[in-house]
Amino acid sequence: MSERSGKSIFAHKQTYSRKGNSKSRSVSEVADEAERLDGACPHVENPQPPTILEGIRPSEVVALIEQRIAEQNKLLRQLRKEQPDRKDALRTIRSDTHVMIASVFSFPDPVEDMDQAEYLRWRRDVIAFARDDAARNGAEVLSIVEHLDEAHPHVHVLAVPICADDNMRMDAKRCHEGHREQDRHKDSGWSGSPSRSYKQAMRGWQDRYHAAVGAKHGQARTGPRRRRLDRAAWKAEQERLKAQKDAEIAVERAAEARRLADEEERHRDAVMQDTVARRLREAEVVHAIATGGLIAAIRQVDADPVLLERLETPGQMGAWTHHDADRNREMHNALAPVLSDGLEALRQPLTGRGLLGGLSGFLRRVAGWVNRLADASPRWLKWPETVAYVAHGAKQAFGTTYTASTLAGVIEASPVWQSFTGEAKTRLDQARAVQALTNSRGSRPDASSQRGI
Repeated sequence: MSERSGKSIFAHKQTYSRKGNSKSRSVSEVADEAERLDGACPHVENPQPPTILEGIRPSEVVALIEQRIAEQNKLLRQLRKEQPDRKDALRTIRSDTHVMIASVFSFPDPVEDMDQAEYLRWRRDVIAFARDDAARNGAEVLSIVEHLDEAHPHVHVLAVPICADDNMRMDAKRCHEGHREQDRHKDSGWSGSPSRSYKQAMRGWQDRYHAAVGAKHGQARTGPRRRRLDRAAWKAEQERLKAQKDAEIAVERAAEARRLADEEERHRDAVMQDTVARRLREAEVVHAIATGGLIAAIRQVDADPVLLERLETPGQMGAWTHHDADRNREMHNALAPVLSDGLEALRQPLTGRGLLGGLSGFLRRVAGWVNRLADASPRWLKWPETVAYVAHGAKQAFGTTYTASTLAGVIEASPVWQSFTGEAKTRLDQARAVQALTNSRGSRPDASSQRGI
C-alpha cells in the first residue's frame, strides 16, 4: 500500500469580514464562491450550482449579515448614549470586523469513485458536527451547501455570531477556537508566538472532528508522512480504522433494523387495535338489536307501517275455533303451507356475511313471510285470527310452554332468533375480552424501550 492510498480527514474553519484584505477574502467573496457565481471560482474547471443541504443560499447569508449589522449598530449607538462609561465596549461594527465563520469538510474519495451510501452517512455526520460546533461556540448556522464539481466532494458551512451580551459586536473571532486562544495568549503575556496557541487550538478542533466524524468513516487523523509512520504502522492503522468504520456501520444498520421492526410492530398494533375496535362496535350494534327485539330491528331496515301493525297485532284465538268445518278446512288449506314454510325457516340459523348480514337477510324474509300470510288468508278471516292460528302452530312446532301473543313474539321465540340473541351476547363478550387484552398489551413498554433497559 502506498502512502497516498490511505484516507485522512480534511476540515478547515476560518472567519471573514465584510471588507476583506490582502490576506483574507471578504464575506461576499466566500459566499459567491460557495454559490458558484460567475467569476467567483476560477479554480473550478466546470462550476456547477451547489446543492443547498440546509438553510438559505450563501448570497442570502450576506444580505442577512448586512441586515443584522444595521440593526445591531442602531442598538449599539443607542446604548452608547445611555451608557457613556462603556463607550469603547459599545463601538459599532466596522467593515473590517470579522462577522462570518466558514467551514469546509472534504470527503477523501474522488467523486467518480466514492461509495454513495458511505458518502451520505459521512455527510450526515458532518452536518451534525457543524451544527454542534456552531452551538458550542455561540454561532448560528445559516447555510450548508454541497459541491460535487471538484475532484473530491465537500461541504461548506456558513455561520454567523449570535448577538449576545458577551458579543454585542457580532465578532466572529470570539466564535472561533483559534482566535480565542490567540487572544488569550496575548492577554496573558505568554512567551512565544501567539500563532502557536492558534494552531494548537485548531489541532484540538480537528481532533474533535476526527473523533466525531473521521474515525467513524475509516479516516486517519493525518497522513503517514506527517507523522513519519512506516508502511506497516500505517497499514495497521488503516485496518483499525476500517474495523471501526465497519463496526459503526453495523451498529447503525442494527439500529435501523430495530427502528423498522418497531415501526412495523406499531403498525401491526394499530391495525389490530382498529380491527378490535371495529369488531367491538359491530358486536355492540348486534347486541343492541338482539336485546331491543324484532320490532326495533324492523324499524331500522323497513319502517313499513302495515308490516309493523301485522307484527304487533295480538292474536284472537277464540273466534276461528267456532267456525264451521268448511271454513276451518279452507283456512287450514290456505295457511298451513305458508305456516309450514315459515316455521321451517325459523328453525334455520342465520346465513350471510356476519351476524349483521345474516340478520338483514332474515328480516327481509320475515317481511315476505308475513305478507304471504296476509295474501293467503281467506277474505272472511280477520288478521288477529290469522295471528292466533300461526302462534298456536308455532307453539307446537317449537315446543314452547306458552303461546305467543303476536307474530313478533312468535319470531322472537323461534330457534333462529334465540340463536341470534345468544350469539350476539357471546360475540359481545368475546369482543370486550379481546379489547381488554389489546389495551393491556398496549399499556406495556414498547419493544425499543424494553431493549434499552
